[in-house]
Amino acid sequence: MSFSESLRLAQLSVAVRESTLKRLLQVPDGFEGWRPTEASLSFADIAQHLIDADNWLFQKLQIPELPSLQGQAGLVDIHSRADYDGLVEKLREIGERRKILVECLTDADLSRRVFDSRFSGEVEVWWIIVRGNLDHETHHRGQIAACLRIVGSLR
Repeated sequence: MSFSESLRLAQLSVAVRESTLKRLLQVPDGFEGWRPTEASLSFADIAQHLIDADNWLFQKLQIPELPSLQGQAGLVDIHSRADYDGLVEKLREIGERRKILVECLTDADLSRRVFDSRFSGEVEVWWIIVRGNLDHETHHRGQIAACLRIVGSLR
């Protein structure tokens, strides 16, 4: 790996976040807290979960033994579109922080091994970023897209 690897990861981080934000901004008024099932994450829950996942990544790089994070449905209470828009703005802002963090990582930082129970043992920080954070966000972006289609059919 090289320093350019950090820059490439940062670019990927930006692309992933922009795509997520684009979909979250398509949520129709009144559907911000909508969930397809009781156990599912709402649009607002997903936004908060992604914020939490970025904060977890920041902490994981400082505290390698930090356990993994689990999302929970129904934790975010949205009272208005302004509340939701504020949550989406926080997601945009923390995405910028994530980009800055990632682009500053060195080869040694990316190669450092840390324990993560999701991956059955020690993995490189690079893997935590790509698989544990960026791929994780892509998974939730797919949920957002599927739920947008469902909401479109309900309207």
